[in-house]
Parts: sequence; C-alpha cells; structure tokens
Amino acid sequence: MTENNAANNNQLRVGYVLKRFPRFSETFILNELLELQRQGLSVEVFSLMHPPQEPRHAMLEQLRVPVTYLPRGSVLGKWKLSSGLTKSADASITETLSADSLPYPQLLPGKDVNTVAHLALQATTLALLAQARGINHFHAHFGSNSTTVALLAGRLARIPFSYTAHARDIYHTYIDANTDDEVRRHKIAEAEFVATVSEYNRRYLNQLAFAGTGEHVRLLYNGIDLSRFAPGKNNQAPNHFVAVGRLVEKKGFPFLIEACRLLRERHHDFHCTLVGDGPDEDSLAGMVSEYQLQEVVKLAGTQPQEQLVQILRSATAVVLPCIISKSGDRDGLPTVLLEAMAMGLATVSTNVAGVPEIIDDGKTGFLVPPEDPLALADVLEQLLTDPQMTIDMGREARIKAEQQFDLHRNVGQLAEWFAESVRRNTSAHYHVE
Repeated sequence: MTENNAANNNQLRVGYVLKRFPRFSETFILNELLELQRQGLSVEVFSLMHPPQEPRHAMLEQLRVPVTYLPRGSVLGKWKLSSGLTKSADASITETLSADSLPYPQLLPGKDVNTVAHLALQATTLALLAQARGINHFHAHFGSNSTTVALLAGRLARIPFSYTAHARDIYHTYIDANTDDEVRRHKIAEAEFVATVSEYNRRYLNQLAFAGTGEHVRLLYNGIDLSRFAPGKNNQAPNHFVAVGRLVEKKGFPFLIEACRLLRERHHDFHCTLVGDGPDEDSLAGMVSEYQLQEVVKLAGTQPQEQLVQILRSATAVVLPCIISKSGDRDGLPTVLLEAMAMGLATVSTNVAGVPEIIDDGKTGFLVPPEDPLALADVLEQLLTDPQMTIDMGREARIKAEQQFDLHRNVGQLAEWFAESVRRNTSAHYHVE
C-alpha cells in the first residue's frame, strides 16, 4: 500500500476521546494509536476517566501521545486546569452549566442532573482545549459517553467528529430499545462518519439511521500487527485449546466448560486455558469444580499481550463460543480471533454477529450455533483427532488475516477519512444548538 496523504498532512491534528485510557482489555485502541503514531499522524488522547488499577501492556511504553484527563469533580466545587486558558474560558464554562434547561436532551435521556453536568463540563473543557491546541477533528471509541462528549465539544468548537462503534454500544439496552435507538440515530446523523468493525454492524446501523444518514456508517475491520502476531516455530501442543476474553455473559464460556466435560467423558486427552477476568469468574470456577475439571481447565486470569502471544503459540486452536446476552449485547468482531488467525491458528466460534465474517466455516476454522455445547464438543473433537486438518486451517487463517486484517492498511484508511473530514469542514459553518 502506498503511504496515505493523511499521514503526511501536518495540518491534521486528531483528538481521541475515550472513556478510560489506557484499558488492559482494549488493545485494539492502543494498537490503533501506535499505528497512527508510526504513520506520522498528530494525535492527542482526552480521557473522561482515569484508568483502573490493573496491569499494563509493555507496548504502552512505545506510545508518545499526550494524554489529558478531563475534569470529573463536583460541578459545584472549585476545579483548576493547567492549560493556559483565560478567565473568559472559565466564564464560558459557568455560562454553559448555568443554563435553565438541561443541554442537548435528545442525547442524554435517562441521565441524572449531575451526570449531565459532568458531561457538559467535560465537553466544554474539551472544546476549549481543542481550540487552544489546534485540534481539528475528534474521534471517539464506543458510541456511548465518549461519543456524546466528542459530539458536544464538536458543536461548541465547530470541529467535526467521528466515532468507532463496536458491540455493547450498538446492541445493549441501557434504558429501553426505542430510547436507545433514538440516541444512536442522532449520533450517526451528526457524525462525519461512523466506523464500525463488521459488516453485520454496518448493516444494522445503516438500517437504524435517520433517512439519508445511513451512508455515514462505514466498515473498518480491527487491524492486527501482523509482525507481532505471526506464526512461530511449530511448538503447538496437539491437545491445547485456548480461550481469551472478559469473563462476561456474551463470551459464552459456560458452554465451553460444558463442552470440555463432554470431551472428557469421551476419554480425550486435552487441556483448556481460559485467559481473562471479569464478573463471571467465580461462577466459571464453580463449574470447573463441580465437573471436577481442575486437571483439564485452567483459569489463567488476565495476561499482558506479550505473555498472551506465548500462550497462543502453544495452542492447538482458539475457542470463543460467543452468545447474545440477555440485554442484547454481543461481540462485534472479537480481536482475539483475529490475533489467532494472524498466528496461523484454527479458530472455533459461533455464528453470532460479525463472527462469520472472520471464520470461514470448514476452511479457517469452525462455526457452531450459540449455546450448543454438544456441537462445540463435536468440532473440538475433530481438531483433536485430525491434526493435519488443524494445521491446514491455520495456514488458511493466516492468509485471510493478511488480506483483511492488516493493521497498517486498515489504520491508513482511517487516517484518510480523518483528512477528508478536515478538508471538507475547513470552511464549513457549524450550527450550535
């Protein structure tokens, strides 16, 4: 691919608006920022919240992007921001927060007054900082509060914005289906573009959008660093399944443990490593104990990406039995499946959401119905009993990863969209409601 013009455009300065940065589980955002940095783009991160106390990926040390944490203190108390802003800026913030009615109610239904005030404070601060620092495009990840703040700041500063929609922010029920969908329509309509990580998501959002705004939604697969996630020496164990993800309902891990129980009943020699943590950890550990699978299934907790690569190198295949949760949440495009394919591993998952866009059933891996441990056990058994098929699937998986999930190419496309937005809006007049 030729170098994109956006990466060489010294006039392009992008402000990334994120809920928390960094997050251990959001490696796709860190990968994206690192690649934009490699491609020469000027980027700053604005985080609504400080990161939790959790491990950090070593590659975070390579990031040279400034990070600003927007204020979250009591809006009735005093707060200071060392940013070179003038007293008139403080006055502007006070005026915004003293409005008789809640600002932008169509974007903030169901939120209490304090939450609305906090978001308005953050949006106003972001707008002022962006103007002071020469930011000319905002981009958010997840169509939730981070996108709300980017949108409102964009209105105030007359700066275009875009966002990447993933999964929970698209499908989860926060208030009720009609209200949630109306908020999503407004955000799609005002965005310069909405990148989303699967064709499944793109079609859904396109149909959801207000008439004439569906074309704002564009497909952009998550990219993988094909040099970091590359096939290694042939040290794969012939009977080792690896599962990676947050221990939450939509990942479907109880069905994997059920499938492991069935495989043991069939007297197969294998073991399974489950990497991740989350609210379902105790219940999953309880299942392992109840089925007496302690010698077969290991809950390995969270692992930094460097250690995860080593675990994946020992895997026969990667398994992720995704389901649709009771709230409607589902995986958009599970990053671990892309990483596994890039490493030349067969993958097993379900035909939920965008997963069939990743796995070519019977060629790069297997797809089974969700919530079906028997079908899952059957395909895992095939991988155990036919090592050559497993190797062939992994080879095809790497080819597909190179063709569709190359981080350099996909982030280059995103950078081009940023540049197009800035060019289109250089002389545009933004109407502030």
